[in-house]
Amino acid sequence: MKLALISDVHANLEALEAVLQSIDGEGVDLIVHLGDLVGYNANPNECIDLIRQEQILCVAGNHDRAVIDINLAQDFNIIAYQSIIWSGAQLTAENRIFLQELPITRLIGDRFLACHGTPVNPDAYISYLFQGKRVFNMLRRELQPVVVCLFGHTHRRAVWRRDIRGKIVQLPISEQRTYLTKDNLYLINPGSVGQPRNQIPLASYAVFDTDEYWLHFKLVPYNIRFAQKKILAANLPPYLAERLAYGV
Repeated sequence: MKLALISDVHANLEALEAVLQSIDGEGVDLIVHLGDLVGYNANPNECIDLIRQEQILCVAGNHDRAVIDINLAQDFNIIAYQSIIWSGAQLTAENRIFLQELPITRLIGDRFLACHGTPVNPDAYISYLFQGKRVFNMLRRELQPVVVCLFGHTHRRAVWRRDIRGKIVQLPISEQRTYLTKDNLYLINPGSVGQPRNQIPLASYAVFDTDEYWLHFKLVPYNIRFAQKKILAANLPPYLAERLAYGV
């Protein structure tokens, strides 16, 4: 099976449309969104409508949950909090129900697990070795036969590997195909579609071939200026528009 992995669209319609157009040429069997359809940018309903239209498999992100229950946003910074309040006021009843019904995790087959932060907490991050180690321990002790955890939340591309000896490393990001080994465990983050934070102002996604066992990260340009204009027109915090130009 060939999967397209996308995450953290964050209501950026221009980025989502550009990524889906790119994915059209990849011959994938399934598109998986790893959480956070809403927040930050100006098109929450349009992005959810498109995700539903394309029948994209989704899990709930922390922003998706917070827009349904604002009490879950108490630890958000003030800009994220303001944007989630705005997003909640825009949502149609139908799209609110869609977000409300999203699961925290989804199994793809029996070996691949999709989540937003970690398999047990959409708010948790996998950014450092000790965090990756915790999730690898979950895979080994509680989630067998899962061998790959697909996650988002950090807005940065990442591949973590645990080999059969227990050694954990973060692999370098390549613009070419990365061939994986079926004896190892992996944590894979495709980066963010709608608000990348890797100092590259391009929408990010990844293609994962579960049969030939390779991963290929993709970067896609989109109309940043139009996305910025819509953020400002919606009276969202101007910083949300500024950061798109720098990929931060």
